[in-house]
Amino acid sequence: MAGWTIRRAADLVAAPWRNGLGTSREIVTRTLPDGALGWQVSIAELVQDAVFSDYPHCERVFTPIAGDPPPELAFDGGGFAPCPVLVPKRFPGDVPTLSRIPAPGRAFNAIADRRHYTIEVSVVPVPGSAAAPDPAAGEVVVYCHSGRVAVGADLLGPGDTAIGGDEVRPAVTGEGTILVVAVRPA
Repeated sequence: MAGWTIRRAADLVAAPWRNGLGTSREIVTRTLPDGALGWQVSIAELVQDAVFSDYPHCERVFTPIAGDPPPELAFDGGGFAPCPVLVPKRFPGDVPTLSRIPAPGRAFNAIADRRHYTIEVSVVPVPGSAAAPDPAAGEVVVYCHSGRVAVGADLLGPGDTAIGGDEVRPAVTGEGTILVVAVRPA
């Protein structure tokens, strides 16, 4: 599909978190002209309690995609609260954040420098046919969580991702659940 990039789950490589306390698999990263992080989408492996990496000037959207019971987060010294699977949780990336992991799992992470971008994450069931998201002059990431979905002519299975911009708005068809990230200039 013209203008879209497909990232297969099998091609994602595990790398350490910024703070070295865990690993994640990067789906896409965009940098600013000075080389700093503009925005990023990745899959984190949740295997032990950990402190989240600090992302100054950034907003994070943390969406558990596996784990039963689900992970819990605590912000700035507060109490822990559960983060249900497939429910996006937005918070500042520069606030001290602790995770408690009662069972191994994974999380879909979207991070953006709030001075340059806005970032939204939606969980969308695809029961047959749905319109593709309108990125409004930004970029869109479509992650297949479950089932099989087609973004235009490209078939995605669990863990596969389509990344594109506003130049093409393909239909999303099939059966499954997708996570859609819309990134727009601030």
